[in-house]
Amino acid sequence: MRRARALCPGSAGEVLQGVIGGREVLVSLTVDRFSEMEVALDAGVSSAPPGLWKSRKALELALEYFKGGHLRGRVTLRRRRGLPEGKGFASSTADIAATVGAVAHLLGQRIRAEEVARLALSIEPTDGTFFSSWCLFDHLRGEVFLALAVPRYLGIVVVELPGEVPTLLVDREKLRQHFERFSRETEKAFELLERGLEEGDLALVGKAATLSSAIMQEYERSEIFFLLSQALQDIRALGVNRAHTGNAFGVLFDLRLVSLEEARRRVSEVLRGRDITLWTARAIGGGIRVVGT
Repeated sequence: MRRARALCPGSAGEVLQGVIGGREVLVSLTVDRFSEMEVALDAGVSSAPPGLWKSRKALELALEYFKGGHLRGRVTLRRRRGLPEGKGFASSTADIAATVGAVAHLLGQRIRAEEVARLALSIEPTDGTFFSSWCLFDHLRGEVFLALAVPRYLGIVVVELPGEVPTLLVDREKLRQHFERFSRETEKAFELLERGLEEGDLALVGKAATLSSAIMQEYERSEIFFLLSQALQDIRALGVNRAHTGNAFGVLFDLRLVSLEEARRRVSEVLRGRDITLWTARAIGGGIRVVGT
Protein backbone atom coordinates (compact mmCIF):
# COMPACT_ATOMS: atom_id res chain seq x y z
CA MET A 1 0.00 0.00 0.00
CA ARG A 2 1.40 3.40 -1.00
CA ARG A 3 0.82 6.27 1.42
CA ALA A 4 1.55 9.98 1.53
CA ARG A 5 1.07 12.58 4.24
CA ALA A 6 1.15 16.35 4.17
CA LEU A 7 0.70 19.21 6.61
CA CYS A 8 -0.69 22.70 6.18
CA PRO A 9 -0.77 25.31 8.95
CA GLY A 10 -3.91 26.98 10.14
CA SER A 11 -4.35 30.52 11.39
CA ALA A 12 -5.29 32.40 14.51
CA GLY A 13 -7.77 34.46 12.54
CA GLU A 14 -6.58 37.37 10.44
CA VAL A 15 -4.22 40.24 11.06
CA LEU A 16 -6.36 42.24 8.68
CA GLN A 17 -9.47 41.79 6.57
CA GLY A 18 -11.56 44.24 4.58
CA VAL A 19 -11.84 46.07 1.27
CA ILE A 20 -8.76 47.66 -0.31
CA GLY A 21 -8.88 49.10 -3.80
CA GLY A 22 -12.38 47.75 -4.30
CA ARG A 23 -11.37 44.15 -3.58
CA GLU A 24 -12.10 42.13 -0.46
CA VAL A 25 -8.78 40.93 0.93
CA LEU A 26 -7.22 39.47 4.05
CA VAL A 27 -3.87 38.70 5.65
CA SER A 28 -4.02 35.41 7.55
CA LEU A 29 -2.23 35.17 10.88
CA THR A 30 -0.55 31.86 10.06
CA VAL A 31 0.51 29.92 13.17
CA ASP A 32 2.30 26.73 14.17
CA ARG A 33 -0.77 24.51 14.44
CA PHE A 34 -1.44 22.15 11.58
CA SER A 35 -3.83 19.93 9.76
CA GLU A 36 -2.23 16.63 8.75
CA MET A 37 -3.90 14.53 6.06
CA GLU A 38 -2.94 11.07 4.83
CA VAL A 39 -3.93 9.41 1.57
CA ALA A 40 -3.32 5.78 0.71
CA LEU A 41 -3.59 3.90 -2.56
CA ASP A 42 -5.16 0.52 -1.98
CA ALA A 43 -6.99 -2.10 -3.98
CA GLY A 44 -9.90 -1.76 -1.58
CA VAL A 45 -12.80 0.66 -1.54
CA SER A 46 -12.17 4.40 -1.39
CA SER A 47 -13.16 5.93 1.95
CA ALA A 48 -13.06 9.12 4.01
CA PRO A 49 -14.22 9.88 7.56
CA PRO A 50 -17.74 11.28 7.98
CA GLY A 51 -17.82 15.06 8.12
CA LEU A 52 -14.78 15.59 5.92
CA TRP A 53 -16.76 16.31 2.77
CA LYS A 54 -14.58 19.29 1.85
CA SER A 55 -11.44 17.18 2.09
CA ARG A 56 -13.14 14.41 0.15
CA LYS A 57 -14.00 16.93 -2.56
CA ALA A 58 -10.39 18.15 -2.53
CA LEU A 59 -9.21 14.55 -2.96
CA GLU A 60 -11.43 14.08 -6.00
CA LEU A 61 -10.40 17.42 -7.53
CA ALA A 62 -6.71 16.70 -6.99
CA LEU A 63 -6.97 13.25 -8.57
CA GLU A 64 -8.63 14.77 -11.62
CA TYR A 65 -6.11 17.61 -11.75
CA PHE A 66 -3.19 15.18 -11.80
CA LYS A 67 -4.97 12.90 -14.28
CA GLY A 68 -5.46 10.23 -11.65
CA GLY A 69 -9.24 10.06 -11.88
CA HIS A 70 -9.04 6.33 -12.62
CA LEU A 71 -7.76 5.87 -9.03
CA ARG A 72 -10.77 7.51 -7.42
CA GLY A 73 -12.21 4.28 -6.08
CA ARG A 74 -8.88 3.12 -4.65
CA VAL A 75 -7.71 6.06 -2.52
CA THR A 76 -8.50 6.34 1.18
CA LEU A 77 -8.29 9.57 3.16
CA ARG A 78 -7.57 10.08 6.85
CA ARG A 79 -7.08 13.17 8.99
CA ARG A 80 -4.29 12.50 11.46
CA ARG A 81 -4.66 15.84 13.22
CA GLY A 82 -6.67 18.99 12.69
CA LEU A 83 -7.71 22.39 14.00
CA PRO A 84 -10.87 23.44 15.87
CA GLU A 85 -13.65 23.89 13.33
CA GLY A 86 -16.00 26.83 12.85
CA LYS A 87 -13.81 29.22 14.86
CA GLY A 88 -11.92 31.05 12.13
CA PHE A 89 -8.67 29.08 12.35
CA ALA A 90 -8.55 28.21 8.62
CA SER A 91 -9.28 24.60 9.51
CA SER A 92 -11.01 23.80 6.22
CA THR A 93 -8.31 25.53 4.18
CA ALA A 94 -5.62 23.57 6.02
CA ASP A 95 -7.48 20.27 5.53
CA ILE A 96 -8.05 20.95 1.84
CA ALA A 97 -4.49 22.09 1.14
CA ALA A 98 -2.93 19.21 3.07
CA THR A 99 -5.14 16.76 1.17
CA VAL A 100 -4.11 18.23 -2.18
CA GLY A 101 -0.46 18.17 -1.13
CA ALA A 102 -0.69 14.54 -0.04
CA VAL A 103 -2.33 13.50 -3.32
CA ALA A 104 0.34 15.34 -5.31
CA HIS A 105 3.09 13.55 -3.41
CA LEU A 106 1.35 10.19 -3.74
CA LEU A 107 1.30 10.61 -7.51
CA GLY A 108 4.83 11.98 -7.75
CA GLN A 109 3.69 15.47 -8.71
CA ARG A 110 4.54 19.00 -7.60
CA ILE A 111 1.94 21.68 -7.04
CA ARG A 112 2.27 25.44 -6.63
CA ALA A 113 0.36 27.45 -4.05
CA GLU A 114 -1.52 29.25 -6.83
CA GLU A 115 -2.82 25.90 -8.07
CA VAL A 116 -3.89 24.93 -4.55
CA ALA A 117 -5.76 28.24 -4.32
CA ARG A 118 -7.75 27.48 -7.47
CA LEU A 119 -8.69 24.00 -6.28
CA ALA A 120 -9.59 25.20 -2.77
CA LEU A 121 -11.65 28.10 -4.08
CA SER A 122 -13.82 25.73 -6.10
CA ILE A 123 -14.97 24.33 -2.73
CA GLU A 124 -15.31 27.50 -0.61
CA PRO A 125 -13.66 30.90 0.07
CA THR A 126 -10.16 30.19 1.29
CA ASP A 127 -7.42 31.54 3.53
CA GLY A 128 -3.84 32.08 2.41
CA THR A 129 -2.05 29.74 4.82
CA PHE A 130 -0.74 27.51 2.00
CA PHE A 131 1.49 30.34 0.72
CA SER A 132 5.03 30.28 2.11
CA SER A 133 5.04 33.99 2.95
CA TRP A 134 2.32 36.10 4.46
CA CYS A 135 0.36 37.83 1.73
CA LEU A 136 -2.42 40.27 0.97
CA PHE A 137 -4.85 37.74 -0.47
CA ASP A 138 -8.18 37.96 -2.27
CA HIS A 139 -9.82 34.95 -0.63
CA LEU A 140 -12.85 35.09 -2.94
CA ARG A 141 -10.85 34.98 -6.19
CA GLY A 142 -7.72 33.20 -5.03
CA GLU A 143 -5.33 35.99 -6.06
CA VAL A 144 -2.29 37.29 -4.22
CA PHE A 145 -1.87 41.06 -4.41
CA LEU A 146 1.33 41.34 -2.47
CA ALA A 147 3.75 38.97 -0.74
CA LEU A 148 4.69 40.11 2.76
CA ALA A 149 7.43 39.29 5.22
CA VAL A 150 6.83 36.77 8.00
CA PRO A 151 7.33 38.38 11.43
CA ARG A 152 9.85 36.94 13.86
CA TYR A 153 9.19 36.77 17.60
CA LEU A 154 5.41 37.24 17.28
CA GLY A 155 3.51 35.19 19.84
CA ILE A 156 -0.24 34.83 20.12
CA VAL A 157 -2.54 33.95 22.99
CA VAL A 158 -5.63 32.66 21.22
CA VAL A 159 -8.99 33.27 22.87
CA GLU A 160 -11.46 30.69 21.61
CA LEU A 161 -15.14 31.41 22.29
CA PRO A 162 -17.98 28.86 22.48
CA GLY A 163 -19.98 28.05 19.36
CA GLU A 164 -19.14 27.74 15.68
CA VAL A 165 -19.53 29.96 12.62
CA PRO A 166 -19.68 27.76 9.48
CA THR A 167 -17.87 29.47 6.59
CA LEU A 168 -20.63 28.81 4.08
CA LEU A 169 -23.28 30.44 6.32
CA VAL A 170 -21.56 33.84 6.57
CA ASP A 171 -23.67 36.65 5.06
CA ARG A 172 -21.04 37.73 2.54
CA GLU A 173 -23.05 40.58 1.04
CA LYS A 174 -23.79 42.22 4.39
CA LEU A 175 -20.18 41.83 5.46
CA ARG A 176 -18.94 43.25 2.17
CA GLN A 177 -21.08 46.36 2.62
CA HIS A 178 -19.61 46.87 6.08
CA PHE A 179 -16.06 46.48 4.80
CA GLU A 180 -16.71 48.99 2.02
CA ARG A 181 -17.86 51.60 4.55
CA PHE A 182 -14.55 51.26 6.37
CA SER A 183 -12.23 50.84 3.37
CA ARG A 184 -10.19 53.94 4.24
CA GLU A 185 -9.53 52.66 7.74
CA THR A 186 -8.60 49.25 6.34
CA GLU A 187 -6.13 50.87 3.94
CA LYS A 188 -4.59 52.69 6.90
CA ALA A 189 -4.34 49.41 8.81
CA PHE A 190 -2.60 47.80 5.86
CA GLU A 191 -0.11 50.67 5.61
CA LEU A 192 0.80 50.07 9.25
CA LEU A 193 1.02 46.32 8.73
CA GLU A 194 3.17 46.52 5.61
CA ARG A 195 5.59 48.97 7.23
CA GLY A 196 5.71 46.93 10.42
CA LEU A 197 6.57 43.74 8.55
CA GLU A 198 9.15 45.45 6.33
CA GLU A 199 10.88 47.11 9.28
CA GLY A 200 10.45 44.27 11.76
CA ASP A 201 8.42 46.58 14.01
CA LEU A 202 5.97 44.35 15.85
CA ALA A 203 4.33 47.33 17.54
CA LEU A 204 3.06 48.49 14.14
CA VAL A 205 1.83 44.98 13.36
CA GLY A 206 -0.12 45.05 16.62
CA LYS A 207 -1.62 48.46 15.84
CA ALA A 208 -2.73 47.25 12.41
CA ALA A 209 -4.38 44.16 13.87
CA THR A 210 -6.18 46.17 16.54
CA LEU A 211 -7.47 48.68 13.99
CA SER A 212 -8.82 45.91 11.75
CA SER A 213 -10.43 44.24 14.77
CA ALA A 214 -12.01 47.54 15.80
CA ILE A 215 -13.55 47.85 12.34
CA MET A 216 -15.09 44.41 12.80
CA GLN A 217 -16.27 45.46 16.27
CA GLU A 218 -18.58 47.95 14.53
CA TYR A 219 -20.13 45.02 12.66
CA GLU A 220 -20.33 42.55 15.53
CA ARG A 221 -19.90 43.79 19.08
CA SER A 222 -17.90 41.66 21.50
CA GLU A 223 -17.21 42.24 25.16
CA ILE A 224 -14.03 40.18 24.77
CA PHE A 225 -12.56 42.65 22.29
CA PHE A 226 -13.42 45.56 24.57
CA LEU A 227 -11.79 43.94 27.60
CA LEU A 228 -8.65 42.96 25.71
CA SER A 229 -8.19 46.27 23.92
CA GLN A 230 -8.53 48.16 27.21
CA ALA A 231 -5.90 45.95 28.86
CA LEU A 232 -3.20 46.02 26.16
CA GLN A 233 -0.89 48.46 27.90
CA ASP A 234 -1.25 46.83 31.31
CA ILE A 235 -0.35 43.36 30.01
CA ARG A 236 2.37 44.65 27.62
CA ALA A 237 0.62 43.25 24.57
CA LEU A 238 1.08 44.57 21.04
CA GLY A 239 -2.53 44.37 19.92
CA VAL A 240 -5.65 42.30 19.36
CA ASN A 241 -6.55 40.46 16.20
CA ARG A 242 -9.67 38.43 15.50
CA ALA A 243 -11.20 35.81 13.28
CA HIS A 244 -13.31 38.18 11.20
CA THR A 245 -15.76 35.46 10.18
CA GLY A 246 -15.16 33.17 13.13
CA ASN A 247 -15.43 33.04 16.89
CA ALA A 248 -11.99 33.81 18.28
CA PHE A 249 -9.51 36.56 19.11
CA GLY A 250 -5.76 36.69 19.43
CA VAL A 251 -3.63 38.79 21.75
CA LEU A 252 -0.27 39.58 20.18
CA PHE A 253 3.00 39.68 22.12
CA ASP A 254 6.66 40.31 21.37
CA LEU A 255 8.33 37.10 22.54
CA ARG A 256 11.59 38.95 23.15
CA LEU A 257 9.80 40.76 25.97
CA VAL A 258 7.18 38.32 27.25
CA SER A 259 7.20 34.51 27.21
CA LEU A 260 4.17 32.66 25.87
CA GLU A 261 3.55 31.14 29.28
CA GLU A 262 3.53 34.55 30.95
CA ALA A 263 1.44 36.04 28.14
CA ARG A 264 -1.18 33.33 28.61
CA ARG A 265 -1.29 34.00 32.35
CA ARG A 266 -1.85 37.72 31.79
CA VAL A 267 -4.66 37.19 29.29
CA SER A 268 -6.26 34.65 31.61
CA GLU A 269 -6.33 37.27 34.37
CA VAL A 270 -8.00 39.83 32.11
CA LEU A 271 -10.70 37.36 31.05
CA ARG A 272 -11.16 35.58 34.38
CA GLY A 273 -14.64 34.08 34.72
CA ARG A 274 -15.44 34.19 30.99
CA ASP A 275 -16.44 31.07 29.07
CA ILE A 276 -13.33 30.79 26.92
CA THR A 277 -10.53 28.43 25.94
CA LEU A 278 -6.98 29.75 25.75
CA TRP A 279 -4.06 28.35 23.78
CA THR A 280 -0.79 29.77 22.56
CA ALA A 281 0.94 29.84 19.19
CA ARG A 282 3.77 31.43 17.26
CA ALA A 283 3.46 33.21 13.93
CA ILE A 284 5.11 31.31 11.08
CA GLY A 285 5.24 31.22 7.31
CA GLY A 286 2.72 29.05 5.53
CA GLY A 287 2.97 26.38 2.88
CA ILE A 288 2.30 22.68 2.47
CA ARG A 289 4.83 20.35 4.13
CA VAL A 290 5.16 16.78 2.89
CA VAL A 291 5.99 14.60 5.89
CA GLY A 292 6.28 11.05 4.58
CA THR A 293 5.05 8.18 2.46
